[in-house]
Amino acid sequence: MRTSSGITSKLIRVYVLQMLFISVITVLGVYAAAFVVERFMMHAALEGEATHFWERYLVESDHPHHAPNTDNLQGFLAVNGNLSDVPEELRQVKIHGGKPYYGRVEFEGHEPILYVDEREGHRLFLIFDEDSVSDLSFYFGVVPLSLALLVIYLSAWFVYRSSQRTLSPMISLAQTMRRFDLSKDKLDSLHLGDYTLVGVDDEVRVLADSLNEFTQRLKQQLQREQEFTRDVSHELRTPLAVIRGSLEMMVRQPLSVPQQRAVKRMDTTSRDMLSLIETLLLLARDSSSGGAKHESLIVNDLVDLLIEQIEVTHNRDQHVAISTEAGDLLSVAAPAQAVGVVLGNLLRNACNYTPDGKVVVVIDKTSVSVRDTGAGIDEESLARVQQPFERGTDQGSGYGLGLDIVRRLCERYRWELSIQSVPRKGTVVRVGFLG
Repeated sequence: MRTSSGITSKLIRVYVLQMLFISVITVLGVYAAAFVVERFMMHAALEGEATHFWERYLVESDHPHHAPNTDNLQGFLAVNGNLSDVPEELRQVKIHGGKPYYGRVEFEGHEPILYVDEREGHRLFLIFDEDSVSDLSFYFGVVPLSLALLVIYLSAWFVYRSSQRTLSPMISLAQTMRRFDLSKDKLDSLHLGDYTLVGVDDEVRVLADSLNEFTQRLKQQLQREQEFTRDVSHELRTPLAVIRGSLEMMVRQPLSVPQQRAVKRMDTTSRDMLSLIETLLLLARDSSSGGAKHESLIVNDLVDLLIEQIEVTHNRDQHVAISTEAGDLLSVAAPAQAVGVVLGNLLRNACNYTPDGKVVVVIDKTSVSVRDTGAGIDEESLARVQQPFERGTDQGSGYGLGLDIVRRLCERYRWELSIQSVPRKGTVVRVGFLG
């Protein structure tokens, strides 16, 4: 069962993408905030400290002002360029173009932020160690942010679960329709009434009601079609039996050559009509019973039997040479009557549309092909001849139902049907018994 494109999978993908998006945006926001704090806010704060120090130090030069020294900020002052009181790690820092230096430096096993400013020959070194500030930012920034993210994740999970519960009837209905196979299951097995009960979402109830109404109409239509086909087929058997009985009596009478030809045509036509009736009964019976019982069938033996019948009914004048090329013994698990109808129709068509030539039945491990050297079918007519009451040419006998019946039976039993034809050279019809 396919689920990769279902509603549940889409909800999961949306939830995961949403969580990833929120996480990525949050991480980028944290890094952006840290970058702004370090590059702009800390720089502005240290610049303000330095300006404040210089204002007091230069104005109150008669009262020496010591460099800042607090828990987070430590300062060193080099008076008149004397760096003796400045740690060795800081002496290497150079000021270019008179602009203050701002950056990180290795100092006492850490990498604090260093700000160096120089005025009137004096140089001020300010070191800011943000460890304590980082601890504060962790407890007052990262922890609340993590809790906020947790709340967002839980809210998104709650929305996902609520959406899943809301859509679960729709998903269940879709899975029910996906598992249903009209060729195997009955329409009543859908149990669409379960989705129209009180408590089911309005949208699902409306959809289920519509599907239920549609299936009921389809069921009635199929039933009417089956009853019509069965009744008509049964009703036609009686007049056909009378006709065939009369033909058998006429055959025993002395007839002229034109009369013999007329009787022969009537006999062939009545046999075709009887075969058509049996086919219609087969289609109607399989539709109502959900498919005929499959049995092991040796197709080679069936082909030999069909050729014997065709030789009598459609090739009595021997206008074609019918032969068999059996490379393998083909065994098929399928109703013998259905296989017989398909191959019988192909053989009759080949004889009807081959005025003079050959018909070869080729049997291999998986398929049966019927080849003839008849009139052939052009490309434009190839799709048309598989429709009811359509024929490839005006020559030959038949009612235009043969290939349509073959197509319908192949679709029902999932057999592969292919037709290749070249005008004035012949036709090859192949039936692959893949099932």
